[in-house]
Amino acid sequence: MKSKIQKIILTLPVMAVTAIAQATSPYMGSDVTLTTAPNGAIAREEVVTITPQITYAEPTIDKVAEGIWSIGGYSLANTSVIEGDDGLIVYDTGDTREESEHIRKAIESISDKPIKVIIYSHSHYAMGAGALVDNPEDVVVIGHPKLNETVDSSLKGGGAPSAIPEVGPILTARTMSHFGLLLPETGPDAGVAAKLDMGKPIAFLPATRTVKDGEELELLGVKLQFFTEYMSDDYNLTVWVPEKEAVLNNFLWPGTPNLYSLRGAVYRSPLDWRDGLKVIRDLQPEILLNTHTRAVVGQEKVMKTLTLYMDMMSFTYDQTLRGIMRGMGPDDLRHFVTIPPHFNEIPENFQGYGETVHFPEAIYQYVIGWFDWDSTKLFKIAPEEAALRTVDLMGGKKKVLKATRAAFDKKEFAWAAELVQHLYLLDRNDKEIRQLKADILRQLAYRTTGSISRGFLLSEALALEGKIKAPLVILPSPEIIAGSPATFVDYYRIYIDPGKSRNTDKVIEFVFTDQEEQRVALHIRRGIVEFVPEPSNYLKQADFVLELDGKTWAELYLNSTTLGEAVASGKVKVEGNQKDLTVIFDMFDKFEPAKNFLVPPLEG
Repeated sequence: MKSKIQKIILTLPVMAVTAIAQATSPYMGSDVTLTTAPNGAIAREEVVTITPQITYAEPTIDKVAEGIWSIGGYSLANTSVIEGDDGLIVYDTGDTREESEHIRKAIESISDKPIKVIIYSHSHYAMGAGALVDNPEDVVVIGHPKLNETVDSSLKGGGAPSAIPEVGPILTARTMSHFGLLLPETGPDAGVAAKLDMGKPIAFLPATRTVKDGEELELLGVKLQFFTEYMSDDYNLTVWVPEKEAVLNNFLWPGTPNLYSLRGAVYRSPLDWRDGLKVIRDLQPEILLNTHTRAVVGQEKVMKTLTLYMDMMSFTYDQTLRGIMRGMGPDDLRHFVTIPPHFNEIPENFQGYGETVHFPEAIYQYVIGWFDWDSTKLFKIAPEEAALRTVDLMGGKKKVLKATRAAFDKKEFAWAAELVQHLYLLDRNDKEIRQLKADILRQLAYRTTGSISRGFLLSEALALEGKIKAPLVILPSPEIIAGSPATFVDYYRIYIDPGKSRNTDKVIEFVFTDQEEQRVALHIRRGIVEFVPEPSNYLKQADFVLELDGKTWAELYLNSTTLGEAVASGKVKVEGNQKDLTVIFDMFDKFEPAKNFLVPPLEG
């Protein structure tokens, strides 16, 4: 009896919180004020009014103190500039060559001194440095000890950072929606935040000098201290400039700290992020130069901003743990953790990028894993089968469609989205259902404050309407694959079809003629593939040997040529039976650009 009473006590608060959350939700009928942004985007009024307070919406050169500038609006990231005795120190460089060319012109308009030191805050915005200088050998490039390694891993994954680079291509495709890159530039469905340029030429300069936590250097007559211990979304390099009482950092963002990225990413520890902010706070700076948000100037304002930003993070984390200790699962936690109004005293806590509602589930997954103690979820049936049975139980397609439209009319868009998804799973090509789902997602997008949510919602809506094609994966460029072919021989293993290969036990050795005859191998063995970095020491001799260069392997990897074509053209030499080898190559999934979409294209 006691355990039953305890369960009731624990359950009632959850039910109450859920009811309150639904009653006040902008996605379930509560009043919101929609307005039109300068580019025609329909969005919540606060998105249009608050975003310019915390980001440089237009190209801007902000002189924050003598010899210190924050340059924004040319890239998703800001560039900070500090004047030294006979040169400039630049912190962050834009994400493409083109962006950096614009940033260089802005820098040249404020000083005729040459750029002699480049510092990267982290790996995400380090791709334009080469366009800032004429001769890379004339500049010292400083980064976190993990900087070069992280950039290399991201590029091999297609561009987006990922915990496992083999799946980087799908995270890169999700990044397209994350940043609203598939949305129109103008009109109701336009994006409301700065966009990340993807797919354009880069000009990355590897870090030539890495620094340790607490290390001090004097460069161009300016004393600098570096901090590397803590992370936000990446390995961060924070810089303290004591004589200017300035900190350069990637810990304070223009909006709620994005503790989980909808595009997919490694776990972002709120404690690590918070402690990185503590380091900055304890320096008591006068000037805060930030990778993404506008500079914050004045010690009192800096301290208030840092404290409330840290506390927002602590609140989200600790309340999530509190909910977990009360027996809540992810579905409950997203309604349980609600942010008190006082955190909105600073615009930097505005939920204009990531949103708190998405963070507790990520923390739960890290702490406990996917199983939320609901035993009915241990053996769930497939989504399509569940949809079929649910729709049938609800009285059939017509009744569910009627209920969905009724929810839409009452502006209960979150409930309408759940209902329409059952119908969509039954037939992804039903034009009526696709349009209804698109209409629902669009209304959710107009009401969200988060640019990330808006990007995902509108990208899917536009794809459902056949106005865009949202890619499922974005594979690395042929140049990246050709430059490190052995890496992509290793990645190739995840594409094996276990049904086709269940009776196979063969070793394929690759010899890359443009990589100093580098040799690696794949052992295809009854449904799995083992990567062999040193075939000469392997327990089984090769059944087939392929001689080729990296460029040809890139063509095979991307399915722009076949093995037969490559052999016929002389690009590949084969030792072993070519016919048998072709059969084995056909056991691997092939990239098909014509089928590379998340939402099926409209038929007819």
